[in-house]
Amino acid sequence: MRLLGTGAAGIRAQQMAIDTIGNNIANVNTLGYKEGQVDFAEALATGTQTADQKFTGNKSINTGVGAGVLTNGIGTNFQQGTLAPTDSPLDLGIDGAGFFQVKTADGTTAYTRAGNFQLDGTGQLADMQGNLLQPNITVPAGATDIKVSANGEVTGDVAGASTTIGQISLVGFQNPEGLEKKADNLYAATVNSGAPQVGRPGSTLGALTLGTIRGQSLEQSNVDLAASMTDLIQAQRAYQLNARLISDGDQMWGIANTIRR
Repeated sequence: MRLLGTGAAGIRAQQMAIDTIGNNIANVNTLGYKEGQVDFAEALATGTQTADQKFTGNKSINTGVGAGVLTNGIGTNFQQGTLAPTDSPLDLGIDGAGFFQVKTADGTTAYTRAGNFQLDGTGQLADMQGNLLQPNITVPAGATDIKVSANGEVTGDVAGASTTIGQISLVGFQNPEGLEKKADNLYAATVNSGAPQVGRPGSTLGALTLGTIRGQSLEQSNVDLAASMTDLIQAQRAYQLNARLISDGDQMWGIANTIRR
């Protein structure tokens, strides 16, 4: 009886969907968070054949009986979130495609959409986890009126004179959905994402156009809470239906065992 296996496959798939949706809802207020999306696929069907012609007088037909559902993977929706204004000149949002490039504590390169930067103890721009923005930008001690333009130019008043402090670059990928998710809202490049392409904000790199910088703004999560709640209810109902399949299959096995006695 395939019913039990089909129901079990459905429960496993819907459990992953519920976990993914729950994680999205939990991160609804996480800066720069991109929601995960579960991709389902049909399990390999089992071929069956109708009764032979010599018994029924009809031509036999080969058909396929489905074996349930599989999770094909969990993708990432990189649709841009809302850019909310802030009071900090070092809060930066990306309007369009692209990522900030940072160097983590272990020396590896990672990418993020969360632009809530600050100055570390040496005056370098770093995110809230201490990852340094790349290329390095060091703000001189005593600099005031720091501003970041749309093309990423960092300026400020140093010793009473307007000075260019540094240039922020953005990184784009031909297939951002292929990036590997890391902790702390970071991503790592993979073979599927393609090589990172670095350029000034607003520049065009082949078929890829990088976004611009919006100062004193932070990108919010792109999770639609109403849609997520609807998806959660749908996944819960699908889970219940698959559990009912297993229950009904168990009852049918019980009836069959009773008949045998």
